[in-house]
Amino acid sequence: MARTAATSSLLLLSILAVASAVTKTASAPVTAVGGRRDITNVGANKEVQSLGRFAVAEHNRRLRNRGGGTASDPVPVLLSFTAVAAAQEQVVSGVAYYLKVIARDRSGSGDRPFDAVVVVKKWLRSKELISFTPSPK
Repeated sequence: MARTAATSSLLLLSILAVASAVTKTASAPVTAVGGRRDITNVGANKEVQSLGRFAVAEHNRRLRNRGGGTASDPVPVLLSFTAVAAAQEQVVSGVAYYLKVIARDRSGSGDRPFDAVVVVKKWLRSKELISFTPSPK
């Protein structure tokens, strides 16, 4: 029993030492595991802009498949992608991207902000739109 406790203690100390060394040498700011992290320079980030374009296209595809918007749809109109204004990422089972998408409804009423959540699982080569809702101004 004493040997198992000593082995466990030694293993725990080794893990803490490695974690401490990694934290001290990491060049990126350390965030909590599973916490959201702001993505900087969103306007020039091609991957983030592509995800925003995907979110709008997927929203439009879902509307068309239902035969148009219904009263219960959070966004019952077809949209044209303009840009992603802000983004955060969070490691989940994949990476969840929280996007502030700017889009214009196709009637031409002007640009409006929307909140979109897209989960990317690169190893499965999949993207899924989780939510797409109007953003509070």
